[in-house]
Amino acid sequence: MKKRILAALAVMFALTVAAQFTAFAYNTPVTDEVGYLTQNEINTLNSYLEQVRNEYNMDVVVYIEQSAGSDNVLLRADDIYDYRGYGVGENRDGIMMYISMYPRKYTFSTCGEGIRVFNDAAIERLTEITGEYLREGDYYNAIVAYAEEAYSMLTAAANGEMYGEGKETADDYAKPLAWGLAVIIPLIVAALTTRARGRGMNTAQYNNSAANYVHGGMNLMTSNDLFLYSSIMRTPRMQNRPNAGGGDMSTTHMSSGGTTHGGGGGGSY
Repeated sequence: MKKRILAALAVMFALTVAAQFTAFAYNTPVTDEVGYLTQNEINTLNSYLEQVRNEYNMDVVVYIEQSAGSDNVLLRADDIYDYRGYGVGENRDGIMMYISMYPRKYTFSTCGEGIRVFNDAAIERLTEITGEYLREGDYYNAIVAYAEEAYSMLTAAANGEMYGEGKETADDYAKPLAWGLAVIIPLIVAALTTRARGRGMNTAQYNNSAANYVHGGMNLMTSNDLFLYSSIMRTPRMQNRPNAGGGDMSTTHMSSGGTTHGGGGGGSY
């Protein structure tokens, strides 16, 4: 009888531990400790982001809290990502949008494969499309924009197209071209005008004889080349700077727990 009781207690203990581990290992995508979102909004976002997770094996999550404890919201976001068990698989693949009420800041933390997919250019884009909504206090649409853009980036990455990797837009070419034309055209007009005026003032006649300028002749006894000035021009050599940001690059850093993270961006709202 005693053995049966001990066996039953062991089974109950094992089930309890397993349930706690499962609860820790997977969190719902959206956590709002402040109350910025309604329960219906949270349910809608959770449903969408769980589908993203199932389709791409990548966590796309949101965490909103009252206080970050300091101005370093990125470090806070990294720690929350680590300790709450976000991320899929061995490498904890995913991205988290972090929003703090005090201070009023937001940022993005990436991990695992999320570092490569959500590179610096992608983080800049996510910052751009969410910041305006946050500054207007529209937290729901800020998160919707983040979720939809993250899904598009994951879809592109699955097709071998990383965001910002050789994808210049028409605006990227148009702006430098417009500035170039604005500078070059006036210079060309000025040069042509100056040349035309110079021709009108040139009354000198060509003479292939120097007799009119030489009196009494000239005897050249010696000749030397004298260099009055010398200058040396040095061009700095380009240095390799990995993870400098932009394009297909991802700037990385370490969390307080020693995990490699990417991300950043965001700011005050």
